Amino acid sequence: MSNSSLPENLELIEMAEHFPYAAYRPGQREALQAARAAFAKGKRFVIVEAPTGAGKSGIAVTMAREARSSYVLTAQKLLQDQYARDFPDLAVVKGRANYPCLVMDTHAGAAPCMAGRKFPICEECTYIIAKDDALHAHTATLNYSYFLAEINHAGAFQKRDLLILDEAHNTEDMLMRFVEVYVSRQTLARAGMDIEFPTTPDLEERIHFAVSLLPDVAKALYKLEMHLEDLEEIPPDLATHKNELEGLCKRLALLRDDTDAAWVCEQSDDQGLMGGGAMWWRFRPVRVNTFAYDFVFKHAERVLFLSATILDPQTFLRALGIPLEDAAFIRVPSSFPAKNRPIYPLNVARLNRDTLDAELPRITNVVMKLLEHHSTEKGVIHAHSYKILRHLVASLPGKYQNRLIYHFGAEGREDALERHLSSKKPTVLLTPSMTEGIDLADDHARWQIIVKVPYPYLGDPQVNARRSIDPSWYEWRTALRLVQAYGRAVRSSDDYASTYILDSLFPSWVQRQRSRLPVWFMEAIAPARQDNREEM
Repeated sequence: MSNSSLPENLELIEMAEHFPYAAYRPGQREALQAARAAFAKGKRFVIVEAPTGAGKSGIAVTMAREARSSYVLTAQKLLQDQYARDFPDLAVVKGRANYPCLVMDTHAGAAPCMAGRKFPICEECTYIIAKDDALHAHTATLNYSYFLAEINHAGAFQKRDLLILDEAHNTEDMLMRFVEVYVSRQTLARAGMDIEFPTTPDLEERIHFAVSLLPDVAKALYKLEMHLEDLEEIPPDLATHKNELEGLCKRLALLRDDTDAAWVCEQSDDQGLMGGGAMWWRFRPVRVNTFAYDFVFKHAERVLFLSATILDPQTFLRALGIPLEDAAFIRVPSSFPAKNRPIYPLNVARLNRDTLDAELPRITNVVMKLLEHHSTEKGVIHAHSYKILRHLVASLPGKYQNRLIYHFGAEGREDALERHLSSKKPTVLLTPSMTEGIDLADDHARWQIIVKVPYPYLGDPQVNARRSIDPSWYEWRTALRLVQAYGRAVRSSDDYASTYILDSLFPSWVQRQRSRLPVWFMEAIAPARQDNREEM
C-alpha cells in the first residue's frame, strides 16, 4: 500500500468543470490530485482520510462526475438527502419503505406489488420512478443497505466504473449486518412452523439445524405466494411476512453455502411465552473479509473510500480482505485551529467492567459541575451505555433535569436529537449512541463529555471472537468511536467547543494509540490532570 501526505507539486490535467464549488477548501484540490494519480498508477482502491471541514462531499462528487459511471454510497439516509439537496445531478434512491404506496395506506415495502399484484397507478409509484432514475443516471446515490440488497439480489443495478464509499469506516459493519443470519421462532411460527430450537451449545449443530430449516421455509414462502395471488387486496402484514421469508431463505442459503468464514451464534436470553429453547438465534461471521469482494467490490472497476476516521489503513484493509499492494492511502490535514477544539482529560475515574458501579457517583459529581460551568450553553454527553445514562438521569439533582434531553432506545434517538436542535434553551443531549452521523455545529454544542473510552462490548460473541484473533482490530474500533465522538461538536474552522474525557484510562490509551491517532487529534489534547477524584 502506498501511503502519502498530499503532494506539493503534481502535474495532472485539472478537470475543474466537474468540481461543484467556486473555490477549493484547504487540502481539497491536492486530495483530488493524489486520488487521480493513484488510480492512474493502477491502484484499484484509494483511501482518502479527510477530517470534518475538508470537503469530502466535494471530493466524492468530483470523482463521481469524472468517472465513466459511478455509485456514491452513504451510511445514512440523511446523508443521501444532503447529496440530493446539494447536487441535483445525482440520482438518489432508498429502500421501498421510504416511499408511500399509491394503492393502499402503507409504504412501498408492504405494497401489493411485493406480492406480484400491480395496478395502472403503479406506473406513478415514487419508488419505481426514483429507482428507474438511479438505474439510468451517470451517478446513483444509495445507502449501504439498499445497495447491498439490490445489487446482490434484485439484479437491476449493474457494475460501474467507480464505487465511492462515503463514511467508509462503516463498510465492515454494514457488510456484517447484510450477511448475518437471524432466525426467530416468531417468524417461523407465522409460517406455520412450530419449531423449538435445540438447547445444544455446539455451534456446528446449531448451524446444521438452522440450514435444515431451509426447505420448509422455502415451501412456506411458496405457499404464501400462492395465497397472495388469490386475494383481492394484499394485507400489509402478509406482504411484510413475505419479505421476511424471502430474506430468511437467502440468509440460510448463505449459511449453508459458505465454507470459508468462521461464525458465532448469539441467542436470546429469555425463553419467551412459547416455552422451550431460545426465541431467536443470530449467526454472524467473525470476519467479513471473505464476503467483501463478491458482495461489494466486484461491482465496480475502482473503489474510493472517504472518511474522517480511517486511522489505521492496514487494519482497515485487512478487515475487508484488500491486499495492501492494491491500495493507496491519502491523509488530509485538519484546517481547524487546535485552540478551538481542546480535549481535557479530567482523570475522574478508572472505568472498566469491574469498577464502573463504584465510580458512577464520581462521574455524576463531575457531570453536575460541568453542567454548572456551562450553564448557558448547549452540550452533549456521550454516555457510552444506557446503564450510565440511566444512572445520570436518576442521580442528577432536579435543577439540571429540565436541561437534559435523552432517549432509552434507538426508537427515541431521532426525536431526542430534533428536540435538542430546535430548543432555544441550553439543553444537553444525553445519549449512548450518537458518536457519529450527527452535526452539532456552533451553538448546538459548545461543550461535550465523553464519559468512557468506548471499547466495543466484549459480551458480544462476535466482538469477543474477533478480538481474540486480531487484537489490533479491537483497539482500532475503539479509536474510531472516540475520534468520531470528538468530531460531533466542531464542524468548521471558526466553530469552537471543549471536550471533556472523564475516564482516567484515556491518557495511557492515547500513548498506546499514538501511531493510529491523527496529528490534528493529538495536538488538541491538553495535559492530563493527575488526580481529579475530588475536584474538577
